Amino acid sequence: MADGGDPGQGAHAARASAEVSQVYNPATGEVLTTVARTSPAEVDSAMNGARAALEHWRRVAPAEKSGMLLRLAGILRERAEEFTQTETRNVGKPLRDTSYEAGRAPECAEYYAGWADKILGTTIPVPPDFHTYTRREPHGVVAAIVPWNSAYFGAIKKIAPAIACGNAVVLKPAEETPLTALMLGEAIAEAGIPEGVVQILPGGRETGEAMVSHPETDFVAFTGSPAVGRMIASNAAERLTPVLMELGGKSPHIVFADANLDAALEAAVKGIFGATGQTCVAGSRLLVENSIYNDFLDRLEVRTKELRVGDPFDSSTLVGPQATAAQRDKSLSMIETGIEEGADLLVGGGPPDDPSLEGGFYVLPTVFSNVRPGATIAREEIFGPVLSVSSFGSEEEATDLANQTEYGLAAGVWTSNVGKAHRMAARISAGTVWVNTYKKLSDLVPFGGVKSSGYGRESGDEAIRTYTRVKSVWVAVGENLFERFGGATLE
Repeated sequence: MADGGDPGQGAHAARASAEVSQVYNPATGEVLTTVARTSPAEVDSAMNGARAALEHWRRVAPAEKSGMLLRLAGILRERAEEFTQTETRNVGKPLRDTSYEAGRAPECAEYYAGWADKILGTTIPVPPDFHTYTRREPHGVVAAIVPWNSAYFGAIKKIAPAIACGNAVVLKPAEETPLTALMLGEAIAEAGIPEGVVQILPGGRETGEAMVSHPETDFVAFTGSPAVGRMIASNAAERLTPVLMELGGKSPHIVFADANLDAALEAAVKGIFGATGQTCVAGSRLLVENSIYNDFLDRLEVRTKELRVGDPFDSSTLVGPQATAAQRDKSLSMIETGIEEGADLLVGGGPPDDPSLEGGFYVLPTVFSNVRPGATIAREEIFGPVLSVSSFGSEEEATDLANQTEYGLAAGVWTSNVGKAHRMAARISAGTVWVNTYKKLSDLVPFGGVKSSGYGRESGDEAIRTYTRVKSVWVAVGENLFERFGGATLE
């Protein structure tokens, strides 16, 4: 993308701001390109344009909306390799991760294409003098903000259900990783979705703040850190704007002695080191039952050292660079904190010593053992390839340790005891619990968190409820109701 390039579908070609953001290649540390930042005046114009486009979009038949989303899905499928390559180049995720996400994106558009003409209300059997029903209606203009770690799929996951429900969307990608969102904007225009219904606004914090506080914003959908989420929720509260918050996690991954330990080991490794640990559901706290703790640690150490760290374009790479230099520095700082607080460093602990990786934002897969529950690395989200391992002696202790966190996004449980599996799933405070698997996601299954991991749900039919609101309608159908209820005496 050229300096100052078109920011995508429905955005304004004449850029009011001369400010640009540098976009880096995390694998090399080199500048890939620059992208013009959206000015406050452009945010205002975009939000007003979304309101104008919304009036037309609401009159488009649901089946026609469905057809447009299906055309979008076809375009995304045809361009899957291009999206894969661009996401790896901009975010630094290995190809195995970005190709998976590029495959999920058209499936997401197809899934919500199927929902567009199935958004139904209900008829309510109140007393027979009335016909009473509900309608599910779009909020209106949605301000959507997505993070840098899942730039492409994070964008389509918000856009597809929102427009299927009849909303207009103004979306801000992270300023560090805007490239695939901009490409998505081009694909949306090519699919025939009317101008202004979806707009992509690259920019930083000031762009997001202007979107959230704009008087035309009817709903805010945010994915990111709890700290930023709290600021956005506070800003939205000034106008009582409803919000969806999908925030961070510090997910427990619990392994009981009766589990399939081979499968649990592989899931534990990929659950934290896949996507370089930069996923909100990363299994960053591994809890292992006492009787197998030492043996499992030995196997974990061997398996972690086998992981290939390197060029994300190499198909054999499992752990690529972190997406930004700042995130790499945060991971390295947290590793130092773990050492200072007395955790045992088992594997990793710094950048790789391979000279070919020196310019990139790399951190070795790192494992700490014997981590006490109150340690910083056991409490705070690192968002990097750093695993904290602790032991437990009973089901009750495992539950207590799992819930000793401000977060509640996801958890994993490994056991062959079906009763234990269901008990743990019920007791763990999390929006998603995986049993004998980990990090499985689907457009059909609701996703979201509790506590500091946020509120509201995306995916599945819950997304339809998220991106609509309910209206109740009472219609009098009985005879002489006006007189029966005293209307004739009004003078």
